[in-house]
Amino acid sequence: MNINKPIVSVVIPAYNEATYIGRLLTALSQQKYDNFEVIVSDAGSHDGTDKVVASFKDRLAVAIVVSPPKGPGAGRNEGAKTARGEWLLFLDADDDIEGSNFISTLVSEATMRGWQTATAKSKPKDAKWHERIGSSINYRYIKFLARTKHPVAPGWCILTKRQLFEANGGFNSKIQFGEDYDYVSRVGKQGFGFVESTYYLVDQRRAREEGWRLAYKAIANEIYRHTHGYNLEKNPYKYEFGKHKKKEQ
Repeated sequence: MNINKPIVSVVIPAYNEATYIGRLLTALSQQKYDNFEVIVSDAGSHDGTDKVVASFKDRLAVAIVVSPPKGPGAGRNEGAKTARGEWLLFLDADDDIEGSNFISTLVSEATMRGWQTATAKSKPKDAKWHERIGSSINYRYIKFLARTKHPVAPGWCILTKRQLFEANGGFNSKIQFGEDYDYVSRVGKQGFGFVESTYYLVDQRRAREEGWRLAYKAIANEIYRHTHGYNLEKNPYKYEFGKHKKKEQ
């Protein structure tokens, strides 16, 4: 590891992600940034996720932390407890990354601009036309909110200073849907922005499995957030955590 670069701790919550997590770990193993660790916060997977992760130990500084199956927010918090990095980079297990400079670009631009928290540009992976339109609308919406007092970013990709994360209690594990938006909204006033010179790819499997229910939950949750003082602790929506189907070959 390069001691002249800040350590980045990549934290990935996972629950039954054996089908997908190898793709992300492969992309991380190809990163040119040479001072990062990977922590997989596994919520008791029973599909061999741990075996997939273990197969990367000769290519990555990767470790598994076992966490209770209480949702992605709690999983991220558990993973962050063992992190050594100055920066925490939260990614989802079914993300994909294009290019080998993803981490270096994120960190260098956030540092240069004085952002304490940042996210990258997102694109849908292998998307149909209507999925591309939906993704574009969502991206424009969160870019608009970045100009307000309550910016947001999806948990697919959140880069944040560990000191800031710890000072603000991390993700609110009481929130069952939207804990990512809640975190960024709380810490965004310390400096938040979008790094648009690099991007990650969002798998469409959740949208395809949940269909209109996921879109409804997302929209309804945003209405709730704006009408309840940006407090999501009592919102009625939940993730379908760990219930995805296997990817078709």
